Amino acid sequence: MGLSFTAVQRLMTAVLVATILVAFTTRDAFSTAWTVIALSTLVGFIWAVSNKDATFTYLGLNSYGILSVLVFVVVSIIFAEWCMTMWGTESRVGTYGLSLVTVGTFWWTIEMMEPTVTNDN
Repeated sequence: MGLSFTAVQRLMTAVLVATILVAFTTRDAFSTAWTVIALSTLVGFIWAVSNKDATFTYLGLNSYGILSVLVFVVVSIIFAEWCMTMWGTESRVGTYGLSLVTVGTFWWTIEMMEPTVTNDN
């Protein structure tokens, strides 16, 4: 069936406690922000995997969709690495962020231009 709502609440409480600990030990806003982003994403991913059937049905995912996401991630990584070597930048976060936006824009544009095929059988 998947994780219950109380289990997700417990996980989010653990995220809150870990974030508060990071905030007090590092005194760095960026470390705290990255901690809460990473842990919240992890909880969301765990919940989505535990409710895989409902998640895949709701999002309309199938083997084509998973392959498309995998190819998107690989192309984004290749583009980011190419940009870093081309311009000699050391900012990985910024380069990967711009790579996701750039590749995502092209990906979305191509997806919007493809015709939708429906079966009326």
